[in-house]
Parts: sequence; structure tokens; C-alpha cells
Amino acid sequence: MAGYDRGSPVDDGRITQYNPWWFASDWASADPHMRRLADQPARFPAAIVRSFDLVNPGIHTIRGPRQVGKSTDLKLIVERALGDVYQPREVIYLALDLFADQPVAALSSMIQRARELAAPTARCLLLLDEVTAVGSWQAAVKELWDRGVIDRDIVVCTGSSAVDLAKETVERLPGRRGAGRDHLVLPQSFDVFADASIPDLPESPRLRLGDLLTPAGRDAVRGMQIFGPQLADALGSYLRFGGLPAALVEATTGAAEPSERVQRVLWDSLAREILRKGASEPAAGALLERVVRSLGSKTSWNQMAREMDVPIGRRGAAHPEHRTLKDYIEFLAIGYFLLIVYFWRRDADSGSISRQKKVYFGDPLLHHIALARSPGLPFDVPAAVENALALALYRRYEPPARQIEGFTDPSDLHVWQTSKGREVDFVCGRRPGIEAAEVKYRNRIDRRDLTGLRRAFPDRPVVMATKDELDLGEDYALVPAHLLLWAIG
Repeated sequence: MAGYDRGSPVDDGRITQYNPWWFASDWASADPHMRRLADQPARFPAAIVRSFDLVNPGIHTIRGPRQVGKSTDLKLIVERALGDVYQPREVIYLALDLFADQPVAALSSMIQRARELAAPTARCLLLLDEVTAVGSWQAAVKELWDRGVIDRDIVVCTGSSAVDLAKETVERLPGRRGAGRDHLVLPQSFDVFADASIPDLPESPRLRLGDLLTPAGRDAVRGMQIFGPQLADALGSYLRFGGLPAALVEATTGAAEPSERVQRVLWDSLAREILRKGASEPAAGALLERVVRSLGSKTSWNQMAREMDVPIGRRGAAHPEHRTLKDYIEFLAIGYFLLIVYFWRRDADSGSISRQKKVYFGDPLLHHIALARSPGLPFDVPAAVENALALALYRRYEPPARQIEGFTDPSDLHVWQTSKGREVDFVCGRRPGIEAAEVKYRNRIDRRDLTGLRRAFPDRPVVMATKDELDLGEDYALVPAHLLLWAIG
């Protein structure tokens, strides 16, 4: 037991409880994460599990918003590892939330002890769940790596706080990642949501906007018209439930609205981050209300701050300072709660962070929660559809390495303003290959809007998300939002 701190909150018995596959091949039937997964009416894609590198040593992180299923993904990685290349004792799982008040030495000793109990001479798959519960977790990992205890292993770290995980990995583990990399798990997209409730729905082709104007893209969209009414109903449900696993399960079982329990879990996650930063729960509610009021419209930090009646930062202030508000919104964007989309600078391939911008919710459920906490605010369906399209385009166009950094400053998704001051909801990609998208979720489309959009982007594909009108031209596409979101994936 050398090097093991008996004062730590986890003893040998608890370590073995964390790793039931060491002793039983039917461990999944008793594991809480796997049992809940088995009880779900549908099993949703977990791309990270299929693609994860189980061979080359390194320190990985799995990032993403709270409640997105990262712990379940770890257990699915266990299942895959045991079926592929690992013996049971070469796979170690530790939940570190019990170490929230413990010194880093206790964490280091517990990891080392688990390593000794498992397979002291073999390469291991070491899964460290909830590492951000420990203030200096990265110091323990660094020390064990430097001492050669885990430098042959594949180490995977997850945490409830995306902000802490991102900051501490970059600052504290330079040069010690090996083949490790950062992975991102986000809520399920609309096509997955729809597939869970519509029998025999074809798989999304996951197109870019310009692909809609190719023969294959046109055929894919036209062929899906038979599913149009069902996809439209699914979109209405998606705008209430979003893509987090718990909410998605409720939606697939026929619930009309997300339950209070599911809403409370997401709200508590956001409030916990806000409180850690020094604001109050009423301030968090006021901030979300302000996002609802500006949803789908351009705004500025100054404007948002002036229109908030609850201070966030300095006590005694009637309104939050715009710099303080900016800090909080960017903080929530790093944690995937909000998405910030900037206007594109006309003189460079980047956004203009000093100009006006649009702020969206990182998942539709958060929009639903904000409305529930702000009586009297109407549900603006076109704005909610625009929010859903913003998230879909971000995931389709933004490079994976940038997505992992949070929803703060997209490089390939912007708002556009023409020389005549006309606003275009989204431009995607990089010059000279940009593609434009506009949301016109209404019963009748004014063709002058389409003419203006085509004039602003000559020889480039332009797409309008409509309520129900479908028109596929040579250089433009009017596509019902439910078909467009399915096609983008």
C-alpha cells in the first residue's frame, strides 16, 4: 500500500466498487449509467465512443455542457475497450467528485493506488470522471505522468465545468498530452431528435448549404417531403425539449413539455456556474431574460446592460457594466450555455468583436427554461427557429478544434450586413467560398427578400429557411426549416 493516503475519502473497497468489470462480466446490468441507458426507449449516437483511440498513450479530455452524457460515454468506452483490446483489470474508472475538499496529494495517492490494484505492470485505460471537482486535479495528473506512473496509459478526463477543464488543461499540462487530444460532446442535433420519434426516417446526408443546390442535394430534400408533416411536428417538439439526453428521452416517450425535474437540472447547472463567478441566481435569470428579448436581433453589450434591471457584478450598481455583462456571457459561452455570433468584418476573414452581435441559447431547452422563468414573454417561433439553425450551422461549419474552445467566437459563422445596411442572418465558411442563410419563417415569402439576398451574394449559394415553401433554383434554395435542419444534421 505504499504511497496510499489512508486519510483519503476512497479506500480499496470503493475503488473496486467503481470497477465491477474486474470481477463480473455482467457488470453493465448493475452499473447505474448503463442501466439508465438500457431503460431508454431509444439509444442515441455516441460518436466519441466509436472513434476513441484505445491504443496510443496520452491524456485526453472530454468536454461539453453539463448533463450531456459524458459519464455515460465513459462507461460505453469501457464496454468497447473490454470487447476489443483490454483485459478487465487494465481498465480503471474513478469518480472524483468525492475529492472536492481533499488535498491534491490525496487524489494523486488514490490514482496510484487504483493503478496498483488493477495492473501495476500493464498499460491501462484510466478514466477520471468529474476531475474539475478537485481544484488542482491537473497537478496530480502532471505529477503522476512525470514520475512515470501513468505515462504509458491512455488517460481520459471529464468534468462538469467545461470552463475549468479547458483552462486547466491548457495551462497545466503543456507537453504532457502524448497522443491525447480534446473531444467534444454536444446535445443531439435535430436529425437525431427526429429519428428517435419518426419510424423509418432516412439518415441525414449532413449537407452544407451549397450542397442543397447539387443534384444529389435537391433529390435528398425533395425525397423527404413525404416526411414533411412529421418533421414539422418534430421541430416544434425539438424547440421545447432540445437535445440533452434526459429531455430527449422525455420527448420520445410522448411528453408534451419537458418536466420540471429536467428543467431544474439544467437550470441548476447554469446557476452553479454563475454563482461560482460571483453573481446571484436572480441575476442569472435576468441575463437569460435579456437573451430571450434580443433573440434573433442584433444587439450590443451596452444595449444589453442598459436593459437589464438586475446588477451582475459590482454591488450597488443600478445596471451591470457592459464589460461585466460581456464577461458573464462569454463565460457562459465557454461552458456551451450560450452561442455568440459576431458581424463579419468586411475587410477581413473574421468577426468584429467590437460591433453588434447576436446571442443564442446553446440548447433549445435553455430557451424554454428562460421563458418559464420570465412570465409574460411570448414564445417567438421564428426566433427559436433561427436559434436552432444557428446551432446547426455552427456544428456544420465551425472547425472541430474551435468548437472545443466553446461557443464564444466562431471563425466560420457570422452575421452579415450589406453596404445598404441590410442584415443577413448567417454567412458560413471563408471568403471567397461563403454561403448565406436567412430565416423567413412565415406563411408567405416576399420574393423581393430573395432577390436582395441573391444580389448581395452574386454567384454564391443562398438559402432561405421557410415555414413550408420549397423552391430549389440554380443558385438559391427556399427550404422549409424542418427539412433544412434535417438535411444539415
